[in-house]
Amino acid sequence: MLLLFFLWPRSALVIEAEGYAPLCLKAETFELHWIHSIEHEEWYEVYEIHDGNLLLTKTYFKTFGAGVPTDSETPPKITDDGFVEFTVNDTYSELYMNVSENVKTRIVQNDHEHLLYEMFETNTSVEISIGDKPLFCNSEGG
Repeated sequence: MLLLFFLWPRSALVIEAEGYAPLCLKAETFELHWIHSIEHEEWYEVYEIHDGNLLLTKTYFKTFGAGVPTDSETPPKITDDGFVEFTVNDTYSELYMNVSENVKTRIVQNDHEHLLYEMFETNTSVEISIGDKPLFCNSEGG
């Protein structure tokens, strides 16, 4: 019975890249952080898990410019630490991104930072999704 518990599929935030074992985190709210390549300022997005998908609820950035969201039912706010908080509420089944030490790509979950730029080589393409935790998965809180 105990063996069945460990083999039973559990939902996880799965980060996959070719040539790497999948990384599994808890299937719960997380922030995706990076340094913007032009502005050289930190940007981050907040994702919630909703019906097996990734719901981008808010994005935070320092200045408006190219690539900044412009359509929201809620007006942007300025946070105490100087970020523009923008409500998005877009759903994705998966996210694709390149990890880079140059932009310090990382995931923050419950005050724990997962430094993707140290786990993957620079310019590695990763896919982030919600799925059943693979049997052979590097778990960091997942």
